[in-house]
Order: sequence, then C-alpha cells, then structure tokens
Amino acid sequence: MFRRYSPLLAVFLLSGLLTRAGFAGASSGQTETRPAQVETSTPAPVPASVSTLLDEAPSPADASSLSWPEQIDERIAALPTAVRETGPGHDRGEQRLRIRVDEALAELAGRAAVEIRDLDSGEVLLAHDALRTLNPASNQKLITAIAAVELLGPDYRFETTVLRDGDALVLRGEGDPDLHVRDLHRLAGELATRPDALAGVRRIVIDDSAFDERRLGPGFRSDGPGDSYIAPSGALALDYGTVQITVAPGAYRRPAQLHVEPAGAAIELHNRARTGAGSVQVTTRPGAEGRTIVEVSGAIPGGHEPISVRRRVSDPGLVAGASFAELLRAQTEGPLLPVVRGRATANAERLASHESAPLVTVLASALRYSNNFTAEQILRTLAWRASGEPGSWAAGAELLGRFAHAVSPTRADAQRFVNGSGLTLDGRLSPSFVTDVLALARRPGSPAQTLLASFAKAGGEGTLRARLGHAGARVLAKTGTYAGASSLSGIVRDDAGERAIGFSILINGAKLDRSRAGQDRVVAAILRALQ
Repeated sequence: MFRRYSPLLAVFLLSGLLTRAGFAGASSGQTETRPAQVETSTPAPVPASVSTLLDEAPSPADASSLSWPEQIDERIAALPTAVRETGPGHDRGEQRLRIRVDEALAELAGRAAVEIRDLDSGEVLLAHDALRTLNPASNQKLITAIAAVELLGPDYRFETTVLRDGDALVLRGEGDPDLHVRDLHRLAGELATRPDALAGVRRIVIDDSAFDERRLGPGFRSDGPGDSYIAPSGALALDYGTVQITVAPGAYRRPAQLHVEPAGAAIELHNRARTGAGSVQVTTRPGAEGRTIVEVSGAIPGGHEPISVRRRVSDPGLVAGASFAELLRAQTEGPLLPVVRGRATANAERLASHESAPLVTVLASALRYSNNFTAEQILRTLAWRASGEPGSWAAGAELLGRFAHAVSPTRADAQRFVNGSGLTLDGRLSPSFVTDVLALARRPGSPAQTLLASFAKAGGEGTLRARLGHAGARVLAKTGTYAGASSLSGIVRDDAGERAIGFSILINGAKLDRSRAGQDRVVAAILRALQ
C-alpha cells in the first residue's frame, strides 16, 4: 500500500547571507528583532550547485510553437487528480496512530485540523476535521511552489537583460527572486568590454513591466520600521527587495559609520547615530520620487563590532537601476547616468543577460527558509506567464484556483488564495487539500518530486533546524507561523525511502509552543507507525 520513492540525489551547497555582519563579515552582537508569531523570511542562502535531480527529470514535450499561456493551459489539463480512499480503519497500526494523534491534539481544544494519507494508494490513514479550512500561514508556500514547478517546469530560469534602445540602456527584469548586486556587477563588467555598445548612451531605463505597479502584496503592512520579511515585489528587484545597513562605531561622540548595499541614488541616508553608550535603531520608509529613506538613530559603543540589519526598500526597480548605474560608472570610469522608468521597444538590441538558477533551486528560499519575497515573485511570474499581462496578485490567485480545480476538484472551491506566501489573515486551506497537492510528488521524476530536494528536512538547515532532529531526511516539511496560526505539512518516509506518508497539520488560535509540540508529536507518531 505504500509506494517506493527514488532516492534524493540533489545536494544544495548553501551558505547564509548574514543578518549580522561587519564591513569585512565580522559577527555582531545585535540581531534584527521581529514581531512574535511571525514566520520571518531571512534572505536565503544562494545555492552553489544545481540539483542533479534535474538530469533525471523527463524533458518536457517540445512546446516551442506554443505561447506561455498555451503551455500552462496544457500543463494544467495534464495534472492528475488526487486519489483519496477511505480505508476500513481496522488495522491495529492505524488504531495506534489515531490514539497517539488524539493524545497529541488533546490540549489544542478543537483548534486543529489534520490529515495523514498514504501517498501511493491514496488511503486516508487519519482525518481529524480534515475538510476544515484554516489560515495556513506559510504552508501556502507549498501550494505556490508546487504549482510553479508543475506549470513552469523545474528548469525554468528567470532572465535579467540589458538592451540598447536608442540613447538608452534598458535594464529589463522578469521577476527573478534571486537577483543580487554581484549579478549586476557581472553585467556591467561585460558591457565595459564593449565601449562601442555604450557610445552615445545618455540614460538607463528600468523596465519592470512584467509585473503590474502594485508592490506590496495583499496582507502586507505598509507601516512599521521596514521589516525585511514584508519586502516589496517587483519584476526587477535586488537582494530580496531589501537593503543591508551596517553600522560601525566612529570616534567617540562622533557620527557612527554607515555602509549600505545595494548602494545608489535611490537610497537616501539620514544618519543621526553617534558613537557612545546606547543602542542603534534602523528604519526605512518611502521618500520623494521613489527613493528609500534609511534612518539610523541611537548610539553604538566605541569598540563594538559592526551591526548589520536588513530593511525593505520602497521601489525595488529604482534601487536596482541606481545600483546598476553606480556599477557601470565604476567599471567604465564614465559619468553616472540618470535612471528613469520605461519599457524597451521592439527595436531594442540585446547586449547582455543574466539567468537565474533553475526554478527548483530558487524555490529552496521559499520552502526551506520561508522567504516571503520569493513566494510572491513566483506567484506574480505565474500570473504573467499564464496571462501574457503584467503579473498581478489577483491573476496569480486565480491561477492557483485553476491549479486547485485540476488537482483537487472536490476541495478546490473551499480554499481561499490571497497571495503566494501566506502572510495574510485571509487565506484558507484545508489539510485534505494540502495532502492532495503533496500527492503530486509521488510521481517518479515529476516536477513536484524534484522539488522535494528544496524542502526543509528535520534538524537540518532552515525552519526545521531545531525540530525533530532525530528524524533527519525522513521528514521533509514546510512550517508556518503567523498571527496565531501554526502549520506543518510535508512527507514522512521510512529509513529505506520505500514508504511515504503525506500529512498536513493546521492549527489556529492556540499558543505557539503548544501548537509546535502537538505537530511534532503527530509526526513522531507517523514515524513510529512506519517502523
């Protein structure tokens, strides 16, 4: 009744971007604080290698003659409907599993909904209010990620292009969630070797028209200190829509020293921090003409290690364009070109481009580290590719609805999709629907199966690093925490990788520590049942 999973061959060599760093990477004594019960999204490590699972995945059918909307329509039509069977319930192992799960949920007073299912036979081993829709928090990222890899393909890549259009260089983005300053540095360096291509250039045009003009997703707050986990989305965005501000002491009672990356005219610094006893506060807010105002106040003691924090920017496209202008000036020793927003014409000449890692690799940021920015970029990319119109959250949610109807037609209407990350009070999923989507990963060599390598594993890097450490790679799952909602959904396998059980545990309104303890006890019960 259980299916055999092929071993995961992918290895991601991941190294985290610092949230505490000095000018030369020194550690700091201060970290960025965030509200309680919010699953934050630290900028994710950048994979140094591409999953070898891509070599095993079947090549998609030749779709060179099909537009993106046509390809996505075909892929939705080809999705298998989830198999769901109700077993007799007399198996002694199932009875023991139910007893242990009931014990684990006893303290949660009806606030939990659970489904545990054999992903091969489709047999539902346990359903506890499994049709109930609850706020899934970041478990929404599971749905967004699996839909994306199934509809775009695991080897889909985001492209950032520089074009020559009259007297302008056009920097055009396609929603890359993993674009960094170093990538623009390479583009500027490539252009610097071609002075003929730069002759007569008088401005830089940023083309982020692949997405619509809205930057903050539904449910994202526009106030506060500029927390990095509520970063804006845009078709052209650097470093997860954030800026890193490093504060170091100067001379006693003199201004603190600041270093900002990305740098450029789109960032306006207001430094009121001094060297002396006290603590440092760093905020960002929108300024004039799309600039991001960085305000640093308070004090940093002399001799203190540099303190580094991330804050969101106001206009990610403008930040990317201004950073590119600075890098190009440094590479060519030419003037600093003005930056404006516009669109490339049909006659624009392609000069250079940067491709992201494959989608299945990029998604590790959303699944393993719960990066909200990545999930929103991918949802809007789905919307753009499926419609041919600038990617919007409304179109992305509509596409997730179509995906849901294909995979889980009897459950789809009850689900409520709001954004890609789950950072909202209004999203709703049921455990039964979540396990329907997880069941897509049972297809050998399928896009969803290749994505398993990007999940967090128990006790490993990411949001499961301090949970179920004894289980290791037998538990691949996605956590979720936001405003009283706590969730854990994923796949449990036996030691040999021959059996796989899908599970989804959604809890609303309980204390966070009790929710997580209950979830871990449920997963432990599944592990015992597989022995």
